[in-house]
Amino acid sequence: MADVADDLDKLLADVRKTISDNRQFLEKLVDEKVEDDAGSEAEAKSVEEDFEEL
Repeated sequence: MADVADDLDKLLADVRKTISDNRQFLEKLVDEKVEDDAGSEAEAKSVEEDFEEL
């Protein structure tokens, strides 16, 4: 019975680590997307400004 409890504890620890890893991965993706969007907006504004100058 103790082996089952140890196995369950190990499984639970593995699941928590996987969840933590996935959360960090998703946060990194969101941060990258926000940076990409900010860069795209700045680029779009510069294109608009160039167009207005013509």
